[in-house]
Amino acid sequence: MIEHLIINLLVILVPILCLQFVLFEKNTTVNRTRASFLFQVINAGVVLVCMTFPVSFSEGVFFDLRYVPLFISFLYGGIIPGCLTAVLLIGYRLFLGGEGMIIAVLFTLAAGLITSSQYQTYHLLPIKKKLKKITGMTLGITLSKLLFLMLYLALFHSFSWDMEKTVIYALYPLFQTAALIVVISLIENIRYALNFRLQQSEMLHSVGQLAASVTHEVRNPMAVARGFMQIFQKEKYIPEDKKIFLTMMIEEIDRAQMIISDYLSLVKTNSSRIERLNVSELISSLRSVMFPYALLKGVDLVQKPGDVIHVVGDPVKIKQILMNIIKNGIEATPEGGTVMLSAFIEDKEVIINISDTGIGMGREQLKMLGNPFFSTKTSGTGLGLMASYRMAAEMNGRIEAASEIGKGTHFKIVFPK
Repeated sequence: MIEHLIINLLVILVPILCLQFVLFEKNTTVNRTRASFLFQVINAGVVLVCMTFPVSFSEGVFFDLRYVPLFISFLYGGIIPGCLTAVLLIGYRLFLGGEGMIIAVLFTLAAGLITSSQYQTYHLLPIKKKLKKITGMTLGITLSKLLFLMLYLALFHSFSWDMEKTVIYALYPLFQTAALIVVISLIENIRYALNFRLQQSEMLHSVGQLAASVTHEVRNPMAVARGFMQIFQKEKYIPEDKKIFLTMMIEEIDRAQMIISDYLSLVKTNSSRIERLNVSELISSLRSVMFPYALLKGVDLVQKPGDVIHVVGDPVKIKQILMNIIKNGIEATPEGGTVMLSAFIEDKEVIINISDTGIGMGREQLKMLGNPFFSTKTSGTGLGLMASYRMAAEMNGRIEAASEIGKGTHFKIVFPK
């Protein structure tokens, strides 16, 4: 019994894997016809396995999770895959024969009709309403089937009922519903993750095209304008109280150039130069570079002593990642605060910690870190941190962040040892 139950539970998870090929409607590289065919074949296999290895609770009491792939076929594959799955299910049930065959066929048809009628409106619903709709549909169909089956067996086959069989049959709708809710929840999470990645990819591609098109067209005139403003600043005939406007204009041009540099950092395709780096020496050199900036902001930049640690990676990218995060930490820390740098080895991974005692972030802000155009700074673009996340991923690393409002933020940059 346990073996067959495990087989049923595991096999219904298979459509979740194959759905990754068909749920991504915007992914034009996927052959929709081939993906749909693959989806039908896999669902057919799931139905056959579920019905071939039913769960036996006692003599004459069997059940399986056949309705899970049937519902998934209609709701996520479409009308044609759903109908093909229903035809296969009915055909195999007729082949197996046995008591309750007619009722099983009729309720398979009813389940197909009800589910197919919900196909268009189902995908417009939020996840919670989807789960509520599925729960109602599954419980309604399975409970109705159970009642008809009990009545049929009692009237025409003198089937003897005892408390054990009654309890087991009563659990049948709950098992079907629970299994379907688990599968759909996983499917929706995969769908959300895939669409989120696609949106990020499309946004990054748009940013890259914009950066490539405006770089030379904008930077050169800005450099010329900045040069003339610096010349005017030195002219004696311009009153001192007017020169402050020239200073403000130069600062705004510098800020615009910084934003353009952030755009470019997302699309540069420089070849990686892999080296074995001493992490302690790297942090020490970056502390020396960033110390004047921290001093200007009134922030104490401290490096915590540690063992000699080495990491293999691109030195330019690693320096850029650390500088971006250190700079953000300094800017987020009020005067008199501290930014702490440290490194250690844990679970065969090199971990570089950058902690500050700044204003911190809330949970929703943490979720948005690494997204383009999100920044907690009024003058920030979020592109520098997004580039850092991307460069870390290119070196098989990752960036983790934890924060609490009023207590500061803690970044972990993790690389394989």
